[in-house]
Amino acid sequence: MNDGWSPGALDRWVRQSWGRFLLLTLGLTVTGTAVIVLVTAVLTRSGFFSEDSRFWHGDGPAWADVVGFLLCVAGVAWAGGSSWWLVRNGFYQRSRLWRAESWSRHRHLVQQVRGTAASRDEDRPLLPVVAKHLIDQPRFLPTLCGLALFQVGQVFLQWAPGFVLIAVLFVGLLAVMAALSLRSARQARAFLAESGR
Repeated sequence: MNDGWSPGALDRWVRQSWGRFLLLTLGLTVTGTAVIVLVTAVLTRSGFFSEDSRFWHGDGPAWADVVGFLLCVAGVAWAGGSSWWLVRNGFYQRSRLWRAESWSRHRHLVQQVRGTAASRDEDRPLLPVVAKHLIDQPRFLPTLCGLALFQVGQVFLQWAPGFVLIAVLFVGLLAVMAALSLRSARQARAFLAESGR
């Protein structure tokens, strides 16, 4: 698979691996749906989501409803606009390598670009592609920021501890993802500079 790379070899390789990606996506979707249905059924029977539960249902002031609505609208607009920009500029298509690779191989390629794993001769043609993908990763952060803004709007609309907890977890996860993606982009630029590409 990695010998004799021609200009179209990566494209052929990606097309051959597309079926594996679709199968994995379908499996994760079915499994995730089944888990969500099961958890929902258990929590519903336990009364965790009952109408009188103050954990999920609050009675906020009128100004909080207005602020929450505006934040939700702004978050959806921001996420939608940034997603459209990503598609319009072709950044989504650049992630095709990730859809073609297994998780373990993907991780090893990234480690080679970061310099935390020894470079292998058979992977050298792929490493610049991986590096460019890592450089593009921070461009996806605005979409996630829009979703985070929407989640913060939900806090004001619902005025309940459950939504505060979800928002804190989501924003914290976004902060970690932002830090990791920016670090990876910096390492990828250094890799391309060292390799003279």
